[in-house]
Amino acid sequence: MRKSKVLAKIRAGKVARIFCMSFAQGMVPSMAAHFHYDGIWVDAEHRVWDPREVDAMIGRHYAADIDCIWRPPTKEKNALYRLLEDGATGIMVPHVSTPDQAKSLVQAMKFPPLGDRGFDGGGRDASFWFGAPKDYIEQANRETFLVAQIETPEALNNVDAIAAVPGVDVLFIGPGDLSLRLGCTPSVNDPTMMEAQKKVAAAARHHGIAWGRPVGSADDARVIIGIGALFVAFGSEFVAMSHQMTTCSAQFDELLSEVGGNPIPIPNSTSKSY
Repeated sequence: MRKSKVLAKIRAGKVARIFCMSFAQGMVPSMAAHFHYDGIWVDAEHRVWDPREVDAMIGRHYAADIDCIWRPPTKEKNALYRLLEDGATGIMVPHVSTPDQAKSLVQAMKFPPLGDRGFDGGGRDASFWFGAPKDYIEQANRETFLVAQIETPEALNNVDAIAAVPGVDVLFIGPGDLSLRLGCTPSVNDPTMMEAQKKVAAAARHHGIAWGRPVGSADDARVIIGIGALFVAFGSEFVAMSHQMTTCSAQFDELLSEVGGNPIPIPNSTSKSY
């Protein structure tokens, strides 16, 4: 069974590098692996994915040997463990606000005795049965992980109890939702957000699990790593495309202003009539 690179980093006390992907772009897993990312958080909460795209994208992660951390649009039990059968290494669940919700997710994702995941054994995670290790159940529990998103004041109030649930591996702040509800900005340095980050960090540290959040710069990453974050999402194809378009559009504006919007003559050109 494939070993989780994210969990290996976290268990060694090192920072796991996470990339974010929103759309079905087949080259991203291989590119992210090439650039030394440990996992990709795939957003299916706010983006629509066809079931066949889901299977194909998880398969591309498997082929690139990079963790696929799927954020689904549902908390439904069978849908969650089917993602693990397809080969997802982690599942990131939005709006986990109570320990009972966290326990329900563990029940869906982990085999007995820790949880109540349904057994099939014929999925990609078990090498379609033919290459499944004898201790597949134990390995599946050990090499897959649950990321509980802390996105509400209720979750913040319950964060220590959520972190205490066996089977919760990562607490992940959703800065957009959390800042919206706390009445602050999502900046890592906003005083209210900093207080929330430190509270989540303390809960993670107390229970020996990891925590993190998305960041937009190396300076932001430095701040959260400084208070103990080990699951750091830095970089996304959505932002990369936006930055590239911003740069190219500005260069287009500059270029076209130089020529007054008129075509640049091509030296020694000849016109042809057809």
